[in-house]
Amino acid sequence: MAKIFNKIKKRLAVFSDFGFWFLFFVVLYLILLFKISTTSFVGGVTFFKFYSILIFIYIISRFFLAYFHRSIKHDEGYQPSITFVVPAKNEEDNVAETIRRFLHADYPKEKIEIIAINDGSTDSTYAEMLKIKKEIGQEIPVTVVNWKVNRGKRAGMAEGVRRANHEIVIFIDSDSFIAPDCVKHLVKYFSNPRVGAVSGHTDVFNRDTNLLTQMQATRYFIAFSVYKAAESVFGNVTCCPGCCSAYRREYLLEFIDVWLNQRFLGSECTFGDDRSLTNFIIRKYEAVYSPEAKAHTVVPDTLGKYIKQQQRWKKSWIRETLIASAFMWRKNFFAALSYYSYVILALSAPIVFIRAVIWHPYLTGSIPLAYLAGLFLMLLLHGIYYRTQVGPRAWFLSVMTFWFYTVMLMWQLPWAMITIRDSRWGTR
Repeated sequence: MAKIFNKIKKRLAVFSDFGFWFLFFVVLYLILLFKISTTSFVGGVTFFKFYSILIFIYIISRFFLAYFHRSIKHDEGYQPSITFVVPAKNEEDNVAETIRRFLHADYPKEKIEIIAINDGSTDSTYAEMLKIKKEIGQEIPVTVVNWKVNRGKRAGMAEGVRRANHEIVIFIDSDSFIAPDCVKHLVKYFSNPRVGAVSGHTDVFNRDTNLLTQMQATRYFIAFSVYKAAESVFGNVTCCPGCCSAYRREYLLEFIDVWLNQRFLGSECTFGDDRSLTNFIIRKYEAVYSPEAKAHTVVPDTLGKYIKQQQRWKKSWIRETLIASAFMWRKNFFAALSYYSYVILALSAPIVFIRAVIWHPYLTGSIPLAYLAGLFLMLLLHGIYYRTQVGPRAWFLSVMTFWFYTVMLMWQLPWAMITIRDSRWGTR
């Protein structure tokens, strides 16, 4: 009886997956019809028509390219030595477990070392580092660096690179946790000497806390499995995130001092370290995405923390986008075209939003249903794709929440431009 029930369950699951894929293409068709039928809404202004068409083409191209992204096979004969680097400040709740996961990595223990940097913590982070060193230090060498005064995450990362004795440096945030097979799926790409950095795939650890974390779970999954996968087709991932990414140490040493002392508009660069480091890499080398290199990270679970995090990220995006725009045209033509299209869309979005939601309704007395509905359909497309990949989770509510926060936080990019010189980190 149990076998029959399982067979029925599997068949229903297949039917459900087919249904959601069908819904995915239905929504895609609706978006296309929506774009065609609402051309008159933009009032004949060429700029807004161009934006409407470009954003549709760009988003569809991400799914198209991601479909053609292919992983490479793991070669047991290629096992470079690795150094885990974990900078941390006030992470007493998570840092021990972060480091403990390295012990369970499916990788030769003799080829692993760990460097943990306590960056001026005022809690028990340093004590937790010493405890975990005592716990696993007999199997994997652990170096704990204790800074009494906070120097910043970038300084901690650079210290780890300098102290590393091994070929590949893997940065893991102190609130992130790797899967046992993560390492081998990160390092396999370095068999290609052109590859300088590899981004793992990070999901949300505290997904089920509330709607905000569920929203971020959807966003993280799409950001990696669609957008990074699309960039990886050209070896041009623009941000290998600090939660789980690997770098070839030999290449890092070429610019580590310049990166550490980076300044922008006369101010010290104190955030966006991962995006900046990736920028330095892709000037000369390739950065790729490994979907099998799984990790989980803790995300903000309150609106205040989330807003501060997003504001910090947007500042670093502005800075590093301006920097990358100066050399991206030298890369693969389609990679460059894709990159500059995204930049145009991102910078235009607040202008389009203000016109559609504020200015046009003010002039005409209308409600901006067309714009808000179009935005919702775009996000629904992402949400349905998320459902087809991860199965039955609270995906629809997270799409609704994502839509709400996208509209509510549209002001962040303009504000990030205004406050770009403010180098304060903010808090999580």
